[in-house]
Amino acid sequence: MNKHHLTLCSFGDQSSLSLEMKDVSSFLDWTEKNFTYVRYNPRKDINRYGLSITSLDGGLSGIPDLDSLREYNIENDVLYQEENFTTFTPVSKHSSLQSVLNPIKDNIFRTHILKLGPGGFFPPHRDFRKSSVDSCRLIIPLKNFNPPGVNFVIEDRILHWVRGRVYFVNTAKLHYLFNGTTENSYWIVINCKLDDSTTDFIISKM
Repeated sequence: MNKHHLTLCSFGDQSSLSLEMKDVSSFLDWTEKNFTYVRYNPRKDINRYGLSITSLDGGLSGIPDLDSLREYNIENDVLYQEENFTTFTPVSKHSSLQSVLNPIKDNIFRTHILKLGPGGFFPPHRDFRKSSVDSCRLIIPLKNFNPPGVNFVIEDRILHWVRGRVYFVNTAKLHYLFNGTTENSYWIVINCKLDDSTTDFIISKM
């Protein structure tokens, strides 16, 4: 396990940062009006969609950045990793989003908006399958994200959130997400390169 990841996890599995995205509602309205959310991992018949904030080429097709990289790599005999998706898409241009991304923009890997429809879910899983963890997850809840309707669970703990706030989350632990409401649930999922500067910045904002 990367020493930086262990350091961040020592502060807790969910750590709130003093970074907060403003005008969340107008941002979401802007994305829905100007872009098309695409199916997240199209192999699975689950009500999940995404909108890329970074991708391979700055495009919004979602291929392969909104796919399961493990499955896509096997099927296409490639070796894409989180760190391959660093080109910002037009979605990143919104000022509200830039306010939270700019301090870490040089260390951002695969990043997207997740739109989890009614009944949509991610089953229990871990985000890392290697002995060395070279990135971490920052999550921003945007709309319809708290229990009892929407549950983000790490092991046996249901997490609670503040809209627009940036959180470090230890997704190396077993976790899952379920939308039990009749409305969409929106989140931003940021993958960050783990090095001294990123770790120091995250800790300074805790």
